[in-house]
Order: sequence, then C-alpha cells, then structure tokens
Amino acid sequence: MRLQFDSFVKILVLFIYLQIVVNAQDTTNTSQLFDLSIEELLNLKVVTSAKTEQKAKEASAMVIVITKQMIKERGYSDLFDALNSLPYFQIQSEHGHWTKGGIVNLRGLRSGDSGNNKVLLLVDGIKISDDAEEGLYMGLNSIPLSGIKQIEVVYGPNSTLYGRDAYAGMINLITIDENESYAGYSYGSFNTQKYYAGIFHNFTEDISGSINLFSYKSEEQDPTGQSISYINRHKFPKPPYTGIFYRASDNKTVNLGLDIYGLSLKYILYDIVGSESYGSNPDLYAAEYSTLTAQKNQAMHADYKMNLSSDIQAEFSYVYKVNEFNPKTANLYLDDLDRTGTTNGSGENGISAFLFPDTSITVDPLYAYGGRKYYYFRTRAHKLGFKTAYNISDKLKNISGIDYNYVMGIPVISEGKGGKPITTDAQREKLEHDFSTAGFYTEFSYNINPGLLVTAGGRFDINSMYENTFMPRFALIHNFDNNIVKIIYSKGYLAPSITQAYFESITNFSWIRKNENLKPENNYSLEMDWTYFKENLQISTNLFYNDLSNSIIESITTGDSVITYIGKDSFYVPILQSENISNGYRYGLNISFLNEINNYIKFGFNYSLLLGSDKVHNIETTINDNLISNHKVNFNILLTLENFQLYTEAIWSGKKRIKSYHDLTPYSTLLDENGYLNFDPIFLLNINLRANNIYKGISIYLNIKNLLDKEYYGQTINAQWGSPMVLQDKRRINFGLEYDF
Repeated sequence: MRLQFDSFVKILVLFIYLQIVVNAQDTTNTSQLFDLSIEELLNLKVVTSAKTEQKAKEASAMVIVITKQMIKERGYSDLFDALNSLPYFQIQSEHGHWTKGGIVNLRGLRSGDSGNNKVLLLVDGIKISDDAEEGLYMGLNSIPLSGIKQIEVVYGPNSTLYGRDAYAGMINLITIDENESYAGYSYGSFNTQKYYAGIFHNFTEDISGSINLFSYKSEEQDPTGQSISYINRHKFPKPPYTGIFYRASDNKTVNLGLDIYGLSLKYILYDIVGSESYGSNPDLYAAEYSTLTAQKNQAMHADYKMNLSSDIQAEFSYVYKVNEFNPKTANLYLDDLDRTGTTNGSGENGISAFLFPDTSITVDPLYAYGGRKYYYFRTRAHKLGFKTAYNISDKLKNISGIDYNYVMGIPVISEGKGGKPITTDAQREKLEHDFSTAGFYTEFSYNINPGLLVTAGGRFDINSMYENTFMPRFALIHNFDNNIVKIIYSKGYLAPSITQAYFESITNFSWIRKNENLKPENNYSLEMDWTYFKENLQISTNLFYNDLSNSIIESITTGDSVITYIGKDSFYVPILQSENISNGYRYGLNISFLNEINNYIKFGFNYSLLLGSDKVHNIETTINDNLISNHKVNFNILLTLENFQLYTEAIWSGKKRIKSYHDLTPYSTLLDENGYLNFDPIFLLNINLRANNIYKGISIYLNIKNLLDKEYYGQTINAQWGSPMVLQDKRRINFGLEYDF
C-alpha cells in the first residue's frame, strides 16, 4: 500500500506537469504574488475566531495570518517551521519529532505527557486534535503546508465557541479553495524526500472538488553521528541489534474534498511511521534506535449549509474521527539485550530467526524475555453540530450553535511485553472508556459605530464524566485613524484526558493509579492588543494575563506506598497519580515591527516576554525554572529582485532550567551545584533562496535550517524522567522543484 501511494503521488505530479506544459500561458510576474500590503493583510478574511467570515482586524482575539505566499517565500515546509517564527511560541523538537515529540509551548503553557493538549489544531475547521483530550499526537513536522491557502493562528482561550480544549490558542489550516494545481518534489539531508501534489477545480458554480497528497521519507538524523558530546554521555545498543532498530520515517497525508450544492464532504488522513527518536533514556531503554511509532489520525466530515432567509444561514455537520497508535508502536529494553536462550532458527522466534535463519542461536531477548514493550491508544469520536449565523440588523449579528460529542477512548497504555501487542477487539473493549459532551454557545457582535465593535458570548458544556462548565468571552474592538485596539476577556478550560484519568501501571519502582475524580483545568484570560499601521509600516503590541487553576500534574507522588508483586518478586513502591494540585499565572508582552522599505527589501522583528509561576503543594516555581524561556526574539529580512527572493531569519531564545532528580543517575554530571539542568540560550539562523517562475511557472528553492549547525538541547515532555537533555535538529539542507498556478 505504501508503494502504491508513493507511485500515485508521482503519477499525479507528472499529470499536473503535463497539464502545465500543454496549457501554459504567459503568467504575471510571480513576485506580484508577494505584494499584499500591510493594510490588505489586516483586512484578510478569517473564519476561525468567530466561526464565521470576518476581517482579521475585527476578530475578538489576537489573530496572525500566514498566507500561501508567506509560506513559499519563507520556506516553511511544515507547521513546526511556521509556528517557531511567531510571537509567544517556543517549539521544541524531539529530533525525529514524528509523534508528540514536537512540543508546543504557547504563552508559557507547556503540554504534558498527554501530547500537545494546550493548543487546538484544525484543518478547514475540522478538529484534528484527539477528542479524548490526549492532545495532538503527531509531530508538528508531520503536518505539511503544501496545498494550504492560509494559516490562521488565534491566541488566547476560545472555549466560548469551541468547547473544552481551545485552552491556550488555536491553529486552523485552510486549504486552497479556488482553481489551482500544484506539484513538487524536494530532496535533502539524511536522504529526505518529499512528493506533494494537489488540484482544486470548480466544475460548475455549485460543484467543486479537491485532492491534496503528500509523501515524506527520511532516514532522519542519528545523534550518534552528529554529536561527539552526545554519544559520550550514553551507552548504546551493540550489533546486531543496531542494524534492525527503527529510525527511518515514512509518512503520508491525504486530504480529499467534494462540494455539491451546499453539501461539503471531506476526508483527512495523517499516516505516520517513524521513530520517537531520542526522547527516552538510553540508559534504561534502547530507544535511541528502537522506538517505533506508527499512528493514524483520520477524520471524515460532512457539512451542509443552507440559507433559511436572506439574513439567516444554517449549517449542519457530522464528523467521525479515529486517532490511533498502531500495535507496531514499541520500544526495547537495554537490560534485556544480554539475556540468553536457544532456538532452532526456524523463523518462529521473531527477529533472531530473521537475523540467523539457518542456525541454532541465542533466542532474541526481545521475544524470549519480554524486552519489547508495546504502546497503544485509540480514540473514536462522533460529533454532531448545528450552527446559525443571523444578521439581525446592519449593526447586530449573532452566532449560535449546539454540539454533541460521543467519545470512545482507550488511554495510552504500555503492556503486551514478550511480543504480544494489543491486536484483538476483546483486548481493546476491556480498556475502553466512553463519555459524551453537549454544549450550547452563542455570541453577539454589535457595531456601535463604524469604528467600534463589541462582542459578548458564552458557552455551557455538559460532560458525562466531569463537572459542567460555563465559558464567557467579551471583547471591545476600536478601529480609528491607523490604529486597531482590542481588549478581550475570555475563559478557557481543558478537561482531563482519558489517560490522565484511567492510566494505570505497576512496575518495580512505582504504582501509577488511575484518578477518576479529576476536574477540568481553567484559564481566565485578559489581554490588550494594539496595532498601528501606515503605508508600509506596522507596529503591534500585545499584553496578556492568564490566571490558571486546577492544573493537572501527571503521575505525582501521593505520599503513600504499597507492596506490589511482579511475577514472584515483591517491591515496596510509592503510589503516583494525576491530580489537580497546581495553580499559577502567566503574563507577557509582545512587540512586533514590520517595515516594507521598498519593493526590494522587507524586514520584520518581534520580541516576546513571558513571566509567571506555578504553585504545587505551596511550593512556587517560576516558569523559567520549568523549561520556559523568558525571552524570545525573531528577526527576518526578505530581499526580492525580479523573480528571485532571499529570506533570512534569526531566532534567539533565552536560557531556561529545571530542578532534576537525576542526581543519583549517570546523568548527575549534567547538573549544577544546586541540582538544576541548565539549557543555554539558543541562536538559530535559517535561510530560504527561491527562484519563482523560471520557466512557465516552474520554481526552485533551496532551504537551510540551522545554517550555523549549532548544537543545542531540549527536554523530554515529562521533565523528570527520560533522557534529560535531548539533542535538537542540527543543520538540514533541502532543495526543491515545484509547479504552482
């Protein structure tokens, strides 16, 4: 199937190329694609914040739009690149970063073990994030930007319209929606290849269809070949196991759409196979090479719009989603690699038979002694929605709707040792937990005068597992002269994930118990956003304050201990569980500056300041002591000469640290005298060189990330276990060819 998919992508690329050659016409100078003025950017239509079309400057939130043209000129190949350039985002890669390893930190709100659960990801308004609150169980680098018309990034809580998981912000990828064909291929470092192609076509005024395909294959970076200091810190598996451990990535994305007389049908697939890549502790696991992750995120969406009158539009929607870690997802234990046994090499004993098929040899410990550990989770969700957009008068508008969501979730589990992954329906049904939510929302917007807009709304959610919640939002938006001022108050909440509530694990060092009495996390937010624009200049300032309560700390010590039994052995271990025991606050400032000096030179700058703290058991910790940098700076320059463009961006973020419990492990040499892991400031330089329309619409580009090949480190999602300092991406070079009309 994988070969068939790749072949299909290549055939589609060739088909589009032939279409281009046969039908090529004189095209307008491609540089004109990048000539949107600052005022035009502020007047771009967005749909995410209000669930209806409006100008970006009228949205009741801080909204940043990244257009298709920006994606190309800046060389963004995936969502990781785009977000790393934006205010308040601090993004960390887990090197291979094809699962939850691309950690999203937005406005100082870090995600925990439950994936990137503080930020809601949408594609054409369809939620891709997991419905059981596990978050975004896929790396940001596995979300391609080919076929994207624009990215809408909404800052702050948006639970008033979207419910329980629009907590810190939202990202909506809007695909192309006008006649267009594109295709491309790129090759880069670590034998990385990308094929992508797509077509959107209006057959008639009422019928249109689209197809967008993307294929990624890479051997990915190996830190033992990239960093001497890294390999000297660890022990690694020895041959013959190194030859069979997983590291390569092989991923695909499918986005299909059909619109017929107001009925919209869409299918979205992210099929990801790769490595968790250096996110675990190699002194305990063989995860530097061994962790295979295989997952599918699928959504099938039906939507019907109808006009009840000239002033009222109604919309009915249904979504069926499946998010799943495949049973192939597994890692290996180093301590098991030296255990012995015998086999006749008949092919019945897994990898050992594969390696030595003709001899009687040592049994592969992965199968004989349970050294392989399988991970699994799955969420299936049905969501029904009804929404109306009502223009009550020229000044007063209303959005109202009701949602019902039924979720069947299996928590992230780790069992099935000894080559026995979870594969049967009986196994899955035993682990499944179901719940449902229903929510009603309404929001009014009123134009007091042409330059003054007020909005007020709220949502009431009923949850079968957790307490009911009300989420209000109020905004005042004032446009005068060349100024836009927004003042917004909103509340976001995040329900506990299935894993946080139901995960249970008994080992020789702890008993993690489930906790079915968890409460939703709350985020009360107040912010002010000011933008000044004139001709070719834009200056923006944003101030925000978040009050956080009932925050969940995962797998924390309860203070109790118990005797556990594993086989014939007994162990006296501490009891851990997730609990609502953290409260805190965040506040910050962002200053952005954009200047178009002339037709040839544009430059931008933004500075983000993040401050705050969290309190757990009356112990207060500043966010800088919890892996969040207080300062981040982005500076970029775009040079344009006819059809050639050179984009350069520098990214700097300040130091951060965390108190570590590795003082009794081999990693103790990494700690300072106070027991902290310290992460140095980061400076990255990225460039993108692009030649547009060099021949009948053909463009080429050269993209280099981390141009200076800086060696820098991040942290695993759960800061207190695993490899304490994870090597981040070193230099990557990518060359590409594409057709875009």
